[in-house]
Amino acid sequence: MAGFVAIKGNGAKIPYKKYMQSRPVRNDKVDWERLNSDVIKLYLPYKKTAVMKILGRFIDIPDERSFRFNPMGSMVWELCDGKNTVEEIKEIVVKRTKSSEKDVEKRLLKFINRLIKNELITLDTS
Repeated sequence: MAGFVAIKGNGAKIPYKKYMQSRPVRNDKVDWERLNSDVIKLYLPYKKTAVMKILGRFIDIPDERSFRFNPMGSMVWELCDGKNTVEEIKEIVVKRTKSSEKDVEKRLLKFINRLIKNELITLDTS
């Protein structure tokens, strides 16, 4: 695959090769727990904006957002430790799931972009 990979959220684009060599790093503000052997749940505090403070006078606003990952998402989350590159994560998922490399890559890039958009991870491209 050639070209660029779009990073959702800020609209930036990273060259494909650089993206695959980058290392996903978890946001240290995210708390997470394993619900069972296959499922992980994450908790991310909301940023308290001026609008949220005003709305908070009239409605209950939760303190955090939560995310619940299926087994494949949980596997990827655990591998986003700042040590593994996106390419290495793809290879591990292919081996563990016996899925096609093309299918895993497509799903993985979409999932990682979603993690970035939701401020759960960043990409270390250095």
